[in-house]
Amino acid sequence: MSIKNKYIGILLIATTMLLSACSSDNPEAQTVTTVNEPVGKEVQLMSYASPFTDQELSHRAAPAGFTAYTPDKNTNMGIYMLLSENWASPKLERITYYTSTGKWNAYFEVEKNKTFTVYGYMPKTGEMSSTLEKTDAGAATLTISNMKPVTTDDICIITGVEDTDSGLKEGQFSWSTPMEEVETYKISLLMDHLYAAAQFRLKIDAEYAKLRTIKLKKMELSTNKESVNAAIELTHNDTGASPISSITYTLSGSSSTSDIYKNDEGTALPTTTAIPLSVNAYFAPGLSSNLTLVSTYDVYDSKDNLIRQNCTATNKLPNLEAIRGQRVLLNMTVNPTYLYVLSDPDLDNPTITIGN
Repeated sequence: MSIKNKYIGILLIATTMLLSACSSDNPEAQTVTTVNEPVGKEVQLMSYASPFTDQELSHRAAPAGFTAYTPDKNTNMGIYMLLSENWASPKLERITYYTSTGKWNAYFEVEKNKTFTVYGYMPKTGEMSSTLEKTDAGAATLTISNMKPVTTDDICIITGVEDTDSGLKEGQFSWSTPMEEVETYKISLLMDHLYAAAQFRLKIDAEYAKLRTIKLKKMELSTNKESVNAAIELTHNDTGASPISSITYTLSGSSSTSDIYKNDEGTALPTTTAIPLSVNAYFAPGLSSNLTLVSTYDVYDSKDNLIRQNCTATNKLPNLEAIRGQRVLLNMTVNPTYLYVLSDPDLDNPTITIGN
């Protein structure tokens, strides 16, 4: 199915999917992750992120409205802090945000009264790696390797912002350290989206909801690639234009699957589009036509009795035709395809489609 329309630069897609093939397997056990507490120097990060809107990402207005950036989960940022004399062996440093304290902490020391050139990316996960190479005066290539092709993380390219007498200036990548020792570093950054985004918005047909409840337990996106490398060309400028000159994506591997939603108890789908269940995912732009959605759900009767467990649906998505920084909305409604005057056994095993 093709794209229907654009609205304020956001693509809206309605798609049809078949829900079928139930099983009685037990839900997977929940994974618990242990996170170390902060020990580094406190950092106040001020950010300006390009919004997920339209395709005009090669040029955007000069930065305005810098705000303190606070993620909703523990997050590592990989960052290069370079002086002119240390380009020969750039070192990737780390800044980490902790939800337990609501603060960023830097795990590096910098000299006082110096101006650093700042490059980086976020989030930095354990499997990702990067290199930075100076290609010309005022230009560099940041290569990020071994990224997942589909993820729930909004992967961003990071560059520093120069603080001039006329205000913060995009395109210079600079950060000047204080002249005296301070307790908190204050750094201003630009964040550009590296992937495209998909938002799945689910609801259930109101008439069918009188008979059955659908509880979504898991959504997965699979694709025909398993790893992504990106080579980002970054160039200084004085015009306020985007610092990104070009990005080359290299996709490799045969296949991979990523969880984009999980709730072992299941979340009941609502009956209204005003407050749908929304699930976000991010994917490498070259995968727009190679994504398959796999959903797992339970079916309950009108008395909240579980009658079908761990039903699964596997559906090839239409070509999303999205580039980096562009969000595609997929509005999905669970509808029965049968007449409502049916015997009880038919009600317990309906055919359900997802569409407008």
